[in-house]
Amino acid sequence: MGLGFTHADYQILLSKLFAAGYRPAAFEDAERLLEDGVRFVLLRHDIDFDLAPALTMARLEAEMGIFSTWFVLVRTEHYNLFSAENSRIVEEILGLGHRLGLHLDCAAYPDATWQEMNAGCAKEAALLENWFGVDVPVVSVHRPSPAIIGSDARLTAPRLHTYMPLFSGPIHYRADSRGLWRYGEPLESPAFLDGKPLHLLVHPIWWREAESSPSQTLDDFIARRSQQIEASVAANSTVYQPGSR
Repeated sequence: MGLGFTHADYQILLSKLFAAGYRPAAFEDAERLLEDGVRFVLLRHDIDFDLAPALTMARLEAEMGIFSTWFVLVRTEHYNLFSAENSRIVEEILGLGHRLGLHLDCAAYPDATWQEMNAGCAKEAALLENWFGVDVPVVSVHRPSPAIIGSDARLTAPRLHTYMPLFSGPIHYRADSRGLWRYGEPLESPAFLDGKPLHLLVHPIWWREAESSPSQTLDDFIARRSQQIEASVAANSTVYQPGSR
């Protein structure tokens, strides 16, 4: 029986990885570690919807002595990265020893050339670096097109991006997109059984205290976000009170 998508399941996944001799690694160190024959895993978190679940998992990893790289969107309708609360969350994640990456939404740059996309990427990464006071050496592309997957570094240069051939060829890639393991569960993969380097994309939104379907998880997120917006409007206006409609 395979693992589910609860926090307890995630702890089991991590425990088995590191019991098998894997160690966490940063993307910028991957090429060197690969050459040295080290057994490592790139733990990657793309935060598509909500920062609150990210903090829960970041704390869980830190308690286990593990670090990962957290990729945040600058241009999204789902959260304001620079709000007081969300900035506090990111700062706590960094304070736990984790790394920060840019989650670049190419859809925010319709019909852009490679050069225009690269310039936009540089601006977004600089925003993160200036706001949080850390380096942002790697970029994860949100909803990548086939042209981007496996592409060279022109999109994000001089920064790395997670769809470069290095991170899905000699380093074996697994993802929990849409609340399901793409390409199979990591612990059942031939790469894990052979002790080869791994690249795991884990979206915090899908992992909860109790089992939940992907659709229910998103319904709960929408309800929670609606409550947050209502509370914010009420706090900034005497005209409206939550539940007054």
